[in-house]
Amino acid sequence: MAQVQTISYFKVSVYCNTFNQTSYIKDTMDGFCMQQTNFPFVCMIMDDASTDGEPEVIKQYLNDYFDTEWTKETDDYHLTVARHQENKNCYFAVYLLKYNHYSIKKRRLRYYKELTDEIDYVALCEGDDYWTDKHKLQKQADALDANPQATLVYTNFQTIDAEGNPIIRPFIKDFPGRSHSGDNLPTLLRYGNYIMVLTSMYRYIVFESEFLTNCPVRMDFNTTMCAALMGDFIWLPEQMGCYRILESGITRTSQRRGENWLHDIYRYYAGLVMNGQCKPLSFGQRINLTTLILIRALKKKDRQLKKDTLSASKLAPLLLPVAYVRLKSERLMVRIKRLNK
Repeated sequence: MAQVQTISYFKVSVYCNTFNQTSYIKDTMDGFCMQQTNFPFVCMIMDDASTDGEPEVIKQYLNDYFDTEWTKETDDYHLTVARHQENKNCYFAVYLLKYNHYSIKKRRLRYYKELTDEIDYVALCEGDDYWTDKHKLQKQADALDANPQATLVYTNFQTIDAEGNPIIRPFIKDFPGRSHSGDNLPTLLRYGNYIMVLTSMYRYIVFESEFLTNCPVRMDFNTTMCAALMGDFIWLPEQMGCYRILESGITRTSQRRGENWLHDIYRYYAGLVMNGQCKPLSFGQRINLTTLILIRALKKKDRQLKKDTLSASKLAPLLLPVAYVRLKSERLMVRIKRLNK
């Protein structure tokens, strides 16, 4: 079978990282295969040396529904590229990693880039989530085609538990209310991340940006902040997928580590904003963003963020009292709402 080194004729590439999600990966792959588009797309599924039998589930899925086009073997992975037997626009590129990359902090994104270096858009979906709208990719690609200034399009979603039952979690219920089209940078600087991985489609230029690659932390919030720094977002309020919360996988240690990483990403992008390394901003926008960053520093008691912000701009010391007043007002409103309940 012929060995092919790159694929460059896809409009959309789907990045799917997965590890030990054998109970859920079939739902994820079903969501990929149901997509109806007028363009070819490739779903790049990367199994990080799972130990629960997930690689076998993926290989069986390929055998059942796909025709293999070609394969590739390296010291790091086994790659199979295949085309769906019925949905001719749907391709899978399955990477079965030979050792766990996450545990040794080895980057996997470069494997994706080696295969598809000339695509327009990247959609994301992890191996325990799945899509429910068969036109998701088409709607999102059409939206980005029609809005050249946009770097990201995202949608609403349903939260479910391990068994697939709808659930509500406090930290997620406000996300749709914060979502909007246009400039999302102020909202991200105010609230932090509220855009779920499975709902998003990015312009590929975001993944080529130095802002993204220079960030010291590799998390989805990094990609979202990079996109916000470069352009506008498009919000589609339709529910197009299910986000699965696996309670058993959450520990205090991992939760604390994740929060620290989010703070590191925030500081990194706040620094870029304060130094003017972002899309063009008006004077009024700079005042607003500086104030939001100072509010964040005060709210999180982040002395380093406060110090860096005050030293980066002559405006910042003047805006510090404003940030204090706005934070106190926000806290007062929260207390009033609680009393009214």
